[in-house]
Amino acid sequence: MSAKLDFKGVLWGCLFFLILASLAQAATTGKIAGVVKDKQTGEPLAGATIKVEETTIGTSTDEDGDFFLINLPVGTYTVEASLIGHESVKKTQVKVLLDLTTPVDFELKTSPIILAEVLTVVAQRPLIQKDLTASTEIVTREQIANLPNAVSIHNVISNTAGTVEDKDGLLHMRGGRSGTISYFFDGVSVQDPFVGHAGTRIPPDALEELNITTGGIAAEYGEALSGVVNALTRQGTNRFTGKIKLYDGATRSYDVNTGEYGDIKRSYNQFVVINLGGPLTFNASDRATFFWCGEYLRNNGHLPHNRVELTSQTGKITIKPANNLSVVLNGNYYRRELQRYRHRDVNNISYDFNLKGLGKVRNISRLLGVKIAYPTSKNSIYFLKFSHFDAEYKLAPEHLFDRYWDQWPGYAEDSSGTYIGTIDDNNYMPADTFFWTGFTAAPDFFPVYHYRRTKYNSIGFDILGQVNKYNQIKIGGEYRAYRLKWDDKQFFNVRPYGEKYNVNPKYAAGYIQDKIELKDMIINAGLRVDYLKADIDFWEDPVTKNKKVSANPKVQLSPRLGISHPITDQTVIHFNYGYYFQVPQYMYLFTNLEADLSTGFPLVGNPDMEPEKTVSYELGFDHLLTKDIKLDVTIYYKDLTNLATTRQVVYAGGSYTQYTNADYGSVKGVDLTLTKIPVGNLSGKVAYTYSIAKGNASSVTEGYYDYFTRGTNAPVWPVKEYPLAFDQRHTLTADLDYRVPRNWHGKFMGIGIPGAWGVNILTKYGSGLPYTKTDEQGNRIGMLNQGRMPPTYRVDLKFNKDFYFSKKSDIRFTFFTEVENLFDRRNVKNVYSNTGKPDDDGRDYSATTDPEGPFTAEDVNRYYRLLAKDPQNYDAPRTIRWGLELVF
Repeated sequence: MSAKLDFKGVLWGCLFFLILASLAQAATTGKIAGVVKDKQTGEPLAGATIKVEETTIGTSTDEDGDFFLINLPVGTYTVEASLIGHESVKKTQVKVLLDLTTPVDFELKTSPIILAEVLTVVAQRPLIQKDLTASTEIVTREQIANLPNAVSIHNVISNTAGTVEDKDGLLHMRGGRSGTISYFFDGVSVQDPFVGHAGTRIPPDALEELNITTGGIAAEYGEALSGVVNALTRQGTNRFTGKIKLYDGATRSYDVNTGEYGDIKRSYNQFVVINLGGPLTFNASDRATFFWCGEYLRNNGHLPHNRVELTSQTGKITIKPANNLSVVLNGNYYRRELQRYRHRDVNNISYDFNLKGLGKVRNISRLLGVKIAYPTSKNSIYFLKFSHFDAEYKLAPEHLFDRYWDQWPGYAEDSSGTYIGTIDDNNYMPADTFFWTGFTAAPDFFPVYHYRRTKYNSIGFDILGQVNKYNQIKIGGEYRAYRLKWDDKQFFNVRPYGEKYNVNPKYAAGYIQDKIELKDMIINAGLRVDYLKADIDFWEDPVTKNKKVSANPKVQLSPRLGISHPITDQTVIHFNYGYYFQVPQYMYLFTNLEADLSTGFPLVGNPDMEPEKTVSYELGFDHLLTKDIKLDVTIYYKDLTNLATTRQVVYAGGSYTQYTNADYGSVKGVDLTLTKIPVGNLSGKVAYTYSIAKGNASSVTEGYYDYFTRGTNAPVWPVKEYPLAFDQRHTLTADLDYRVPRNWHGKFMGIGIPGAWGVNILTKYGSGLPYTKTDEQGNRIGMLNQGRMPPTYRVDLKFNKDFYFSKKSDIRFTFFTEVENLFDRRNVKNVYSNTGKPDDDGRDYSATTDPEGPFTAEDVNRYYRLLAKDPQNYDAPRTIRWGLELVF
């Protein structure tokens, strides 16, 4: 399998570099602004030249000594200020952040002669970002490199204040449902609209910055109720750089025969990543540069039949054919194959003794696009954007993976196309004596085929104008044409459920955003409009089927306002308010539009659903306690309405369930974050969140599964708000990083200790998630989500040591080791609702015997104990990784 993955991955990597002439994609940018003054007199200096060394970008100061540089790609730069009759000054390590202004001020000393040498100063990133009117976590590539378990951006995002990871590993930001976080890769949406999650892998080793916004989302970003994640790829420079990173790993694997974890053993957790960047020509020019990242991962994991193998390639080519024109090509290819593991399936059957019957999953995605930037002056820039995104997901039996479901053994139809086969009898019926214990045996397999594909092409534009030194306006729009495919078949009984459709919805959006930067106030005001046309007909009445109607186009206006007020140089308060809308996941719009009501509990989609809505309020306070320690306090409130849900429709002769807008909720909380910048050896962050997330339902299908399919035993539908399933009241994350520079020499008990090493300790605590208590028959006891699981706590650690080739060289080898769940704590992720325990389902089989087969009472009791022991009810055990990295 790996050879196949590598071959196609290499072909795709070559392909998107070869098509430079026709496609490209945008770099995402920030701004530098400042003032140049005379060091002796403090007077502003007009006409000083400002130059960004790594680029051809430059400007000059106005009569007040002010300057600004817009459209700088996110990254680290050296900025130089010079003026005849004055000593030139360079500032290195100037960090440009997404959509923010980096202040860079200069003081030039009068010099009667021209000096050959330039004074160089290392710039410090300001702890107080005065123009930040939102709750934004900015994780730089240096921070990502030092974090333990940064093998995916999912793990990095989960460290953000206000972010909760539920029992299924899904992320929730500030009390929002899963699927309400919008993901952008270099400004391009990579959302899978069927399920609301990222449709591709974003490789952490390729990133310059990970920008995570949980409150105060700007008008430029839409399709998000809870948060926005924007991952920004590194950009090539005028010199060649690269990295080769390899690691292996070990963990404690779960044994299905004993229901216990074994000793730590090598788990073939193997990873290789290669980064390359530099000029495309040999004259060390920044007019044509490239960056490429390729990675390969194979990991058997700690669960049985859970091996993952993936490859991805990410690239960026930047070309500046003229001083006033730039073109940036972005591309990403991703392919993953995952052996599927579920201890129990949807019908409570376990495949633990028939693991090959569980099937496998394949993901494939491709991203390509272009952004052409044309500055008409130093104050205004026009952008034209094109992009293409394609994501596939497939689930099928492993031994039949390349065969369509109508080619499976046992499939047959009569002359009218009705299923008369034996797939359900052969693979999912209690035909043998082993099945009644709750386990299947070979050659049974999980009889489900599922394939979906999201494909879209888009065109868009942005206009960025710095009207004056106080006012920056940005206007933009996008049109997106989708081509969606869904194919699903489930053979659980004699009437297989299946659905297949192709739909082509259209999406468009536009926005205007004004950033006003005054001395004592920064205002971000914006207005966004979103448009969706489902572009499909459906039955007006699913029962009579007399008339088909078209879904009405949906248009929503979203006002956004953010205000930041610097009280002093050390204290800033900010406030933001906004309306946020998101189209319900497309699977809810297009399910069963032919209105087949003959199944047991029919579920019908609704293309005429309204967008879900959130109104958010936030007030924040940032204060510099010392020169390197900052305290952030943010309180927030969110009103959630028009959420997607299911409602039962009763008619003469039966009933069906339909997707609609009716759920609601509210969230309130406070984030406390203490940040220390790396002045000296120690840096880090401690973030605490207290929040309350309530509503009438935690998921869209909660009503369908917990109420409408329960018959006479169904509980009463809630008419008030209850704690949601992801209502984690207390979360605490402490990330402490200790770095020793290469020129440091210390001693411990008289023994010399070399420099160039570091250690990062990441500690996370979360109070217990809620669950609804039931009796042994599944009937609710008490109120909805009245029970609480145990709290979770874990510590991750990473250590690295650098070995430089020479004292003056930056080329180095790095040895690193990292440990997840250092203390091997068995954190509970889920419990049985009737016992409140993760490994006890409350059943007593001590007197049970096999009425027909060879199993004794002891055998039967063993199988039922193993059935109750679900390893997915626990977090992963201790995992160790070790590796080497060459940086040049």
